[in-house]
Amino acid sequence: MTEILMYGIVGDSWDGLDANTLVPMISEGDDDLDVRINSPGGYVMEGLAIYNAIIRQKAKGRKVTTHIDGLAASMGSVIAMAGDDIVMADNALMMIHNPWDCACGDAADLRRAADKLDMIRDQIVGIYAKQTGIDAEALIAMLDAETWMTAVEALAQNFITSTEDAVTVSASYVKPFGFKHAPDSPLISAMAMARTTPTAPAPKTKENLMNLYQTRAALVAAIAAFQKDGGTQEEIDKIRASALALDAKDALPATGALALSPQPAPAVTGLTSADVQNAVAAERTRTSGIRALGKKHGMEDAFIEELISSDTTLDAAREKILDKLAEAGDSANIGHNSPARVTQDARDKFIEGATNWIIVKAGVANLVEKAAAARGETVRIDPGEFRGVRNVDLAREALSNMGINCQSRDPDVIVREAMTARSAIITQTTGDFPILFENAIHRTLQAAYAVTPDTWSRFAGIGSVTDFRPHTRYLRGSFGALDNVNEAGEFKNKPIPDLAKEQISATTKGNIINLSRQAIVNDDMQVFSGLAVDLGRAAKLTIEIDVYALLNSNPLMNDGTPLFHANHGNLAAVGAAPSVAAFDAIDVAMAQQKDISGNEFLEIAPSVLLVPRGLRGAAITVNNSEYDPDAVSKLQKPNIVKGLFSDIVASPRLTGTAYYAFADPQVAPAIEVVFLNGVTEPFTDSQEGWRVDGVEWKVRHDYGVGAVNWRSGYKQPGA
Repeated sequence: MTEILMYGIVGDSWDGLDANTLVPMISEGDDDLDVRINSPGGYVMEGLAIYNAIIRQKAKGRKVTTHIDGLAASMGSVIAMAGDDIVMADNALMMIHNPWDCACGDAADLRRAADKLDMIRDQIVGIYAKQTGIDAEALIAMLDAETWMTAVEALAQNFITSTEDAVTVSASYVKPFGFKHAPDSPLISAMAMARTTPTAPAPKTKENLMNLYQTRAALVAAIAAFQKDGGTQEEIDKIRASALALDAKDALPATGALALSPQPAPAVTGLTSADVQNAVAAERTRTSGIRALGKKHGMEDAFIEELISSDTTLDAAREKILDKLAEAGDSANIGHNSPARVTQDARDKFIEGATNWIIVKAGVANLVEKAAAARGETVRIDPGEFRGVRNVDLAREALSNMGINCQSRDPDVIVREAMTARSAIITQTTGDFPILFENAIHRTLQAAYAVTPDTWSRFAGIGSVTDFRPHTRYLRGSFGALDNVNEAGEFKNKPIPDLAKEQISATTKGNIINLSRQAIVNDDMQVFSGLAVDLGRAAKLTIEIDVYALLNSNPLMNDGTPLFHANHGNLAAVGAAPSVAAFDAIDVAMAQQKDISGNEFLEIAPSVLLVPRGLRGAAITVNNSEYDPDAVSKLQKPNIVKGLFSDIVASPRLTGTAYYAFADPQVAPAIEVVFLNGVTEPFTDSQEGWRVDGVEWKVRHDYGVGAVNWRSGYKQPGA
């Protein structure tokens, strides 16, 4: 059996009583479903969504039982009608009344609001009528009068199907809801409990989520209410005895307004109604706050219950949850300097759909999809329901998702509020609206980077460094041949081969782009289709420029000799245009390179030929021809260097006639490009309202370029 506990305000996301939370829980499983209600009501549309979800489960054949444990008022009573069996505690109360709303505007606006309320009322009347058989006219009169019913009265009019013995439930504080005819005491279920013998509280299990501290608060509230209303000492003593039994069974520490002692007079006489109400409110805030924090950050139920049962304060719970997140390596949702991590709840669907619409509106959807295809992924940028929505409406919805009701009709005010609003939850992060643009910027930048062609990655190696200090690339010597063992059977000591080393380090390059508040209000997305795309391409081309600048500078190596030099045996003494003879000479020279100890030939094979753009045709002809293209006679002489190079790279960044040969960059790179922590793509960091009235993004790329092994390259000056 699945049990759903609805103790609180219908639609309250803080307590997990909203439709987004409850409907998936209701829809899971195919066993019997019990819904336990102790609620003063809440949001009509949230309640109808929950009611309809329960009805769908009945249609699937699940038996549904709704229990009214303390109070089923307003939308709480509507949800109760969804059960096959509606069971009401004999001391509980039910209330039905007309739906409420707040409206402002001129007379026409108010009339429309009233018509809307009548329409909602008729829907609710239909639900009551289906259960009770009472005609609509009589039900409307009951709603107009705000009708309160005991279990006996509700059973007599078919609002419920049966009653049951009272259970111990949390007090439901209804005074703030403005009910016209509520019982004198605002603590409804506490008064009900005081008139019956309380049962022992349920054990602390996952199936029973009612908090024991709230039960204590309800018992204390009952004592205070009875003292005020003239209850007998015998009845008060019974309630106190139940509270003390709760102490003995569950060893609950109690201090302040919730303290109870075996001596009746001191414990009760100093307790005021305000103390009780404050204690109940404080405890409810603590427990609901911890549950909300735990749910938001994916904490296990056992961990959440431990925080609650150990009397952990809300601030302390925040710290413990942060520690738990750190242990799990969950840093993606701390701060807003990386793309948002997605878990597909309603908020995440909003972020994904709205981000996709910004990308489509900016005209870069094809670019993002093309970049995904280049990675072997199939991505469709589908904005769904957000297609056509203006930025200001996205801002308003983002504020609403944070629980902020922005009343302003000024688009500028709404956008400014959405860009700077901060959540009260654990990490104090910004709201969802800046994340939409950050994600869009990041995806646009990465896509532009991915689809921009380069040539350096075809002949240079790729490495990683962990920080910005110089990092050493070592080349180890060899032992050469093993020595003979002498006649006495002795082995000679072998000296450790020398090491050669070259150094390489990463630096940071970047720029700042901004999206002004005016551009957001005006739906001007040029920052995406223009600047972000240009910066993504620039990040890719910056590496290209730096690699060729290094190559053209012929840098000094660790031995004090330039990268390409006769002393290194990697610079042709006589220049020659691409030809069979020139290519063959390159092959021989690279194969004859020795390790740093001079003991062994490395037999490096050339793999990539890098030529100026003007030599591309000649190089391809020499490398791919079946026969020697240089032969002047009509004899078909075999091309001895056919296929010597697996890749021929041509670039306009090379000038003159010189060209280069490199070993396979994945095996023995001559030039290396290193990235900080192996991240090969540029980052975006966001900052709201620092230098501009809007949002700034810092686009940075952490990388370095260096020559690491002169043995793996060869330069032919050309002719």
